[in-house]
Amino acid sequence: MKKQTLTILSILLLTSMIATTILYAPIANAQRSGEMASYAFVSVAPNPIGVGQTTYVAMWVDVPLPDASEANNIRRHDYKLIITDPDGVTETKTWDVISDTTGVQSTSFTPTKPGTYNLTFIYAGQTYTWNATNAQQNSYGLKYLPANATTTLTVQTEPVNVSPLTPLPTEYWARPIFGSNFLWYSIASHWLGSNSLGTFQQSGFNLWQSSGTGPESSHILWTSPLEAGGIVGGSDTAIEGVTYYSGGSYEGRFVNALIVNGRLYFKPPEGSQNGGAYTCMDLRTGEVLWTNPDINPTFGQLYCYESPNQHGVIPSGYLWQMVNIRTDPNNNTSPIANQTWIAYDPLTGNNLFNLTGVPNGGTIAYTENGEIVKYFLNYDSTTKTGWLALWNWTAAPNVAAGAPGTGTNALQYRPVGKNIDCSDAYSWNVTIKADLTGTSAIPTISYVLPGDIILGTTSAVTAGVSTNRGTPDPYTVWALNLEEDKAGELLWKQSYAAPSGNMTRTLGPLDPVNRVWTMTDAETMQWLGYSLKDGKLLWGPTKTDLNAMQYFSSGSGSGQRAVTAYGNLYAQGFGGEIFCYNTTNGSLLWRYNNTNSGLDTVWGLMPTFISAIADGKVYAFNNQHSPNAPLYKGFCTYCIDAFTGEEIYKMLGWAGQTGGTGTSTSILADGSLVYYNYYDNQLYCIAKGPTKTTVNAPSLAATAGQSVVISGTVTDISAGTKQHEQASRFPNGIPVASDASMSALMEYVYMQQPKPTNFTGVNVKISVADANNNVRVIGTATTDINGFYSFNWTPDITGPYTVTATFEGNNGLYGSSSNAAFAVDEAAPTQAPPTTEPSITDQYFIPAVIGIVIAIIVVGIATIFILNKKP
Repeated sequence: MKKQTLTILSILLLTSMIATTILYAPIANAQRSGEMASYAFVSVAPNPIGVGQTTYVAMWVDVPLPDASEANNIRRHDYKLIITDPDGVTETKTWDVISDTTGVQSTSFTPTKPGTYNLTFIYAGQTYTWNATNAQQNSYGLKYLPANATTTLTVQTEPVNVSPLTPLPTEYWARPIFGSNFLWYSIASHWLGSNSLGTFQQSGFNLWQSSGTGPESSHILWTSPLEAGGIVGGSDTAIEGVTYYSGGSYEGRFVNALIVNGRLYFKPPEGSQNGGAYTCMDLRTGEVLWTNPDINPTFGQLYCYESPNQHGVIPSGYLWQMVNIRTDPNNNTSPIANQTWIAYDPLTGNNLFNLTGVPNGGTIAYTENGEIVKYFLNYDSTTKTGWLALWNWTAAPNVAAGAPGTGTNALQYRPVGKNIDCSDAYSWNVTIKADLTGTSAIPTISYVLPGDIILGTTSAVTAGVSTNRGTPDPYTVWALNLEEDKAGELLWKQSYAAPSGNMTRTLGPLDPVNRVWTMTDAETMQWLGYSLKDGKLLWGPTKTDLNAMQYFSSGSGSGQRAVTAYGNLYAQGFGGEIFCYNTTNGSLLWRYNNTNSGLDTVWGLMPTFISAIADGKVYAFNNQHSPNAPLYKGFCTYCIDAFTGEEIYKMLGWAGQTGGTGTSTSILADGSLVYYNYYDNQLYCIAKGPTKTTVNAPSLAATAGQSVVISGTVTDISAGTKQHEQASRFPNGIPVASDASMSALMEYVYMQQPKPTNFTGVNVKISVADANNNVRVIGTATTDINGFYSFNWTPDITGPYTVTATFEGNNGLYGSSSNAAFAVDEAAPTQAPPTTEPSITDQYFIPAVIGIVIAIIVVGIATIFILNKKP
């Protein structure tokens, strides 16, 4: 970041020569003949700053010296910067020669106390001693007079607020990533070279994505058929349940696939080989962006070119195809004279430029700037001398990367449209005088850490297929320095006694973290670790009980038998287990073996191999040499915690390999794992996907005291959900699943497996904003197998409500939310019965009638009494 800031500052000063807080003082003496007045400038920014914060200082003297360019050494000399702190303590920095042709010198400064700092820039002056050409023929001998400038820096106790960084995304994202989102570099990655590309060094950690993320769930983003796959059916002659051929083991599909800038590149099969048109897909959607039947790149490049006039990675990068040029063009078996490398544009598939005369052989590696280089070792064991050279095509004279140029052409990277002769594109070539001789072979480079170290052998103990028993006795391993100015120096050479019992010991992977290289004994399947510093044995042989089938991953050779990452060694193989060893001491940290096939296969524990390691996770798969048809049931893909061995997910899938040795063809970048599945001959992209949440509320107002039903759905809206089969089977959308149910749901949706019976959905948070603008969570609902949820709630106040349903996301799906509205009305008041005035009938007639009746009764009773009275 500091380097980048200084570079930006230099550019700004170069283009404008205007800055705040600039003071300058003209020279005291008048200019005379043969002299040139100088004007000094000094700028400090940011200003003010807080104690402990860093500011940047730039100094320069008016215009550049005549004819100064990158092609010569015409430069300003003798700059001095004096920084005086608030207590009068001074700090002085000096520069004898200013490397920038503009005469601008930048530096950083971090104050340790508050107050005002004085900065004084002093230019000592100089005499022009170069024989200038072009417009300044009379500059020779011209004396540039001294000058100085001062400015101040204000430092406060409290730090100045820094612009906040854009946080990492919690929502679905895709490329391009906005340029100021610096933190996002940690989630972005590429897959530039397939593990099966033999010309690249097999360092043992080339399956490790040390940056970027990997999927933490078995969620399927999309699938795409490459050829007819799965069960054939419908033929009287076909074996019951027979499946279509998938290329195992020697015609592997999806070989040398790449991911660059969020795009997937591969050559699909046509017939029984990978003969189809080279294809570019969108990694997030599976959409085909372009095809080209005439090209077949096998590795990619993202080159960061840095010069005073250009900074950053070349847009889009390159897709590279290597073409062997033979000594006899008409004989494909004649020796390879050299190679032509063809660069294609990843955006279009069009040819950009060609590298001709590329030396054949060597060990290819990527540098930290993305350069693709070759290390060549030529050694004569008789004279015990040789040479080591670094080939780097960007060093070729016609690339324009190193061409001086003039004006806007200076130091611009412009190879497009050229055929560039790279036969002599060597950055350096040094003599090897050390004794590298051994027992039975010429010295050979095994592993390279660019700019650091070469590990080599002079015995037949290299990794790979071993058809002969035994180990050279002794076997010799050595290391050469690759540091600047020390390249080719011998760091150490060790000869080791062969293991007893005529065992076969071969080279294992190298761990760049703990700087340990390894070996393995085929017959005992044990590992040993050695120091990269001095070659001494650190640990081993390991003591681990292994499945006998593991021998086929060690004894007869299986290509990548182990992978190193995070300072650990991850051993894989036909034994159906993955072992994690600490490379510092060889201790077994964990073993994973949830791979038992029961009665479904003859393997017991199914052969298990590593496809990639990224984001603290090991991605593995089951495969075997020359699988029969019908295919075995139960082969799976796995995600395992790289530090604990805990299973994160397991899902049906027969991920592809090539060569019969368990060499994975899966690739991983930008949080997406892509593999070819033997079970249906489709590509599968495993990645976190987007969702859609809906919410419904009553359309009619409820009455106070009544409950309301809030309902909706949460569905997966990844690209795969729009595929014909999935859209037809799930017209109302594909439900979302909890992490625990994700594999079962994906198998149901994309692999035609039974509908899960113990499915668990996801939680949906229900919140409301009421009439008083109070926002509160009122509860949580859980979706079912259809993605549906509902929630019953009784509002506690009247008025309008806004309800929000939120799915906060899980390991396989990003969150989403939605709003709806409803209202609650006051209840109608309870009314007393109405009062009425009495009628005339009620007032007069009814009482009169009652009176008459009573009178009749009284008369009747009296009459009876008189008649019954005795005389």
